[in-house]
Amino acid sequence: AALLMVPQAWEKEPTISQELKDFYKVQASVMEPWDGPALLCFTDGNTAGACLDRNGLRPCRYYLTKDNRLICASEAGVLPQIKAEEVVKKGRLQPGHILSMDFKT
Repeated sequence: AALLMVPQAWEKEPTISQELKDFYKVQASVMEPWDGPALLCFTDGNTAGACLDRNGLRPCRYYLTKDNRLICASEAGVLPQIKAEEVVKKGRLQPGHILSMDFKT
């Protein structure tokens, strides 16, 4: 659903497979792509994820902590009580990428 609502810029991207380009072409006839700005967060109860609009106009920063918490928000430092020594990994979601977490693993 996220790929349908906010597809990455694919028309002139040489690294995208033909299969994915075909998917985007068919879906473009169903729904007009939305360029945002947006950070979309989603869940189905088993997984949670986030994606940006394809222009990347809304930032998304994330932290993964030692106790396996994944924190993502459009602003860094949204939870000031998280200490630097608790953070295992931090980063920034890129346009066209999806951040996803499986609750079962």
